[in-house]
Amino acid sequence: MHQVSRKVFVNVKEVEGLLRKGRGYAIRTKYREATLYYDKALSLDPGNPESWYLRASMFIETGKNIEALDDLEHALRLNQNYADAWSKRGHALYNLGRFEEALFACTRALALKGNDAAAWYIKGICLDELGRIGEAQEAYAKSLELEIIQDIEMEKRRSA
Repeated sequence: MHQVSRKVFVNVKEVEGLLRKGRGYAIRTKYREATLYYDKALSLDPGNPESWYLRASMFIETGKNIEALDDLEHALRLNQNYADAWSKRGHALYNLGRFEEALFACTRALALKGNDAAAWYIKGICLDELGRIGEAQEAYAKSLELEIIQDIEMEKRRSA
């Protein structure tokens, strides 16, 4: 257990278990069920940025991009260097047609974690939308390169 503000104790293992179950449902595209587990994890530990991030991911998957942005704001307030949250923020902003803001979020994500294929891809789409075609092509190429590398690594793990 660890202590959070206001002298409330959180069972970290319980929260981790809820997040694990939520991820299991999310992988099977059972977003409503996954969200319920993330809600429960947040009720136990609202200071866990991963819980906010994971629930935001479910909101994006179900077209609730405004709700996703709210959750990502919580995650980033808790950890401003959370690269995956910046990347998801870029995705949600792109979905809302806010291309400049999405580009900024993806650029921030990539400054923290340069091998994020999804951030490179969303960055490319935003650059395309903004008429910056040359830069967009570079971002798409980087995204594709990273996806190929990830596929090769996954295949190696499977055959090992």
